[in-house]
Amino acid sequence: MPTEQYRGRLQFDDALEASGFGKYNYSLLGTCCVLILTMFVDIFGFSVLLPSISCDLALTNNQQGFLSALPLIGTMISSYVWGLCADTLGRRKTILLAMPIGSCISLLTSLAPNYIALCILRFFSASFLSSANTAAFVLMGESVPSHHRSQFMFFMACSTTIGQLSTCLPALGIFRLSFHIKVPWLHMVYRPWRLLLQILCLPGFVMIIAMIFFEESPKFLLSKGRDEEALEVLKKIFKRNTGSDTALYKVTSVYLEQSEMTNSTEKSLMKKIWNQTAPLFKPPLLKNSLKLYFILLCAYMTSTGFTMWIPTVTNAYFDNDSPTTGKTFCEIASSAARRTLYKNGSSLIIEDCDNIIKPNTLYAVMVYSGLCGALNLLLTFLVGPLGKKTTTLIIFIITISCGVFLLFVRIPMLSILLFFIFPYVALILGNINTYLVELTPTYLRGMATCLSILVARGFGFISVQVIASLLADYCVPLIISYVLLGLSGLIAAFFLPADVRKPVTQEESCKKYTVSSESIERNKY
Repeated sequence: MPTEQYRGRLQFDDALEASGFGKYNYSLLGTCCVLILTMFVDIFGFSVLLPSISCDLALTNNQQGFLSALPLIGTMISSYVWGLCADTLGRRKTILLAMPIGSCISLLTSLAPNYIALCILRFFSASFLSSANTAAFVLMGESVPSHHRSQFMFFMACSTTIGQLSTCLPALGIFRLSFHIKVPWLHMVYRPWRLLLQILCLPGFVMIIAMIFFEESPKFLLSKGRDEEALEVLKKIFKRNTGSDTALYKVTSVYLEQSEMTNSTEKSLMKKIWNQTAPLFKPPLLKNSLKLYFILLCAYMTSTGFTMWIPTVTNAYFDNDSPTTGKTFCEIASSAARRTLYKNGSSLIIEDCDNIIKPNTLYAVMVYSGLCGALNLLLTFLVGPLGKKTTTLIIFIITISCGVFLLFVRIPMLSILLFFIFPYVALILGNINTYLVELTPTYLRGMATCLSILVARGFGFISVQVIASLLADYCVPLIISYVLLGLSGLIAAFFLPADVRKPVTQEESCKKYTVSSESIERNKY
């Protein structure tokens, strides 16, 4: 065995294994999950409030569409900035800089007096809160031992799927209230939807405070040449995981492979962005980058596009005026889309803005979002024994099959279930983020993650527009096109790297990496 191991000099992944697994990892996981959930509630949960907001502020359909798209635009534009910050300033520091600002702006959104103010605040709140998706995934991936990493990534991916559920739960109670308080100095009327927005901001503020008590990614510190700081962080993680004194952590120095280190000292902002982006699309990273981003494109064009239609289409199945028995999904969805387009041509003035959102709509969204979260939670326990590649292939195969059956099934409840499962192809997110963490050098991981956001949100936005334009008249070819898109993603997933299993227990890890003073003395000779 090499001499350096006896001097306590270990490669980073081995040193992280030696720090144990326990309280620190679980508490960091909980904090990161809530921070990411805060972002997704702000971006996607807002759709639950939109009918009430549009009634209160008398918004046209075009204004509602633009207001829904703004968070995606803000996320896309800001993703580069947060990727650069995560790779240069640090993962934890990026969260602590951006998330408080985003949460404060989100709180101010609840007091927006008019459409223009609401648009501006929505854009900036989404832009700052999206930092969580860039930095938190990487921070978690670099702070947990490798044999738990895939499972933890799936736990975090769970929080991206329950944004609408987390909005609907308090909405069920709050939308039962009926009040309007005039606030002349703000030129607004305070209604239940404003109260709901304020309540949804609270968990984010609590978790921002919690993040103060966690450490920076030790791998990031190593990639910047801050070896002593990285070792101190590993000792603190060891202490919080095991409850033992840091003196029992026998690792004396930690190192990274040369490929994980950054050599760039460029000062120019544009040069920094180029230096953080270009290597991802050059050998040897090019092949993996293209595969992972293409798989994301296939998944999120399907998921984001059809998720936006969940309330409208589900409500159509329970419309007493339009019987659904014996009809295919496309017959029902096309009819619902035509009715929506017809309403868009007229302007309705509704007096009672407090009761515009019906409970059945909230229940439908809750079922969809809750089922997605439950499946993601199930995958956290399957990804370990099955592996990332296998679970990714399984998700694609199941969702593609649902898309095919959706064209032929004429049983209403079964058709609804298939429609819910078809967009669940987004469940691959945990695996793709794990691949990005494992296959990308440390100094590029923040940018690699931010580009995944750019791909997912950018093509998701395009998909929403495509489905809105074609669902009414071309539903069957539309579904076939998305099934073929999923099939191309499945083919790409076959070429993902195979999983390398290295099961190590905590006791074995500590035994392997604890070097006694006696053994060091013996091996001097």
